[in-house]
Amino acid sequence: MSSPIIVLIKAVYSDDISNKVLIQMAFSQAKAIGYGRILAAVLGSATVAVSSFIRIPQIRKLLIKSEKSRISVAEGLSLDGLGLETVNYLIHAVFNAQNKVPFINYGESLLLGIQNAIIILLAKFYRLRAYGEIDDFSNLDCKQKVQAVAKSKVANTLAIMVAATVFFTKIAPPQLISALQILNIPFSVIAKLPQIRQNYKLKTASHLSETVLTANVIGSLIRVYTSFTDYSLKSKRRKDTSNEKILVAGYTASLVMNSTLFGQAIVYDKLNKDTEPTEDKDKKKNE
Repeated sequence: MSSPIIVLIKAVYSDDISNKVLIQMAFSQAKAIGYGRILAAVLGSATVAVSSFIRIPQIRKLLIKSEKSRISVAEGLSLDGLGLETVNYLIHAVFNAQNKVPFINYGESLLLGIQNAIIILLAKFYRLRAYGEIDDFSNLDCKQKVQAVAKSKVANTLAIMVAATVFFTKIAPPQLISALQILNIPFSVIAKLPQIRQNYKLKTASHLSETVLTANVIGSLIRVYTSFTDYSLKSKRRKDTSNEKILVAGYTASLVMNSTLFGQAIVYDKLNKDTEPTEDKDKKKNE
């Protein structure tokens, strides 16, 4: 016997069924599955889809404008925080894959981790350019550029990333991954602290993409909802909900920290706008 969803799909292409009957069938199927579960699935799929490119605005900040601007952005980013966050994403993805959790429930962790790795490598490169450890690329051909990067500390950073990926996906036992997933909660908080401290020190968050900050808050909020929906469903069926509790706690912690970074961007942007007129007046007086 075909599943209700298959029956509904076949009905869409049937000439013998009116639109009214089709709509009634759709609503009855949605009610049977549960509106909350359907919404969670849709939001989860949307989150994974958007996460495939959501960090691109931050990557663009490290690729466009002048080299001086790129170096400024690179120095404003916390590599320690980004590195720890990327490891958290990797552990989270491996943990969910090992527990056979649907990809739409954690896929953004893998995609965000890849984009984070690109940001780290670019930021590392421009920091080394600022320190004079990498020569100017303007007069080098493609082969010479690759050789220069291969001899720099950027290659060391890439090697560490590859080694960490191999360890967590191929070598680390499931028990270790489960333990690290629990520690993922305090780590997710700790990972954001260096960037929060850096923003406070610089009194600006202009080096961060507002699009990315906004998306991080929305994404965390969606994940709190989807993971809580899974927890509620298993709880009603009296199944083990220990993994779901860990995920809910982790996403809630991420929501708090992402909201803090978003708040910093708003506050510092307003402060900088308020101080600009005062600085302009002082310049006119001096003239």
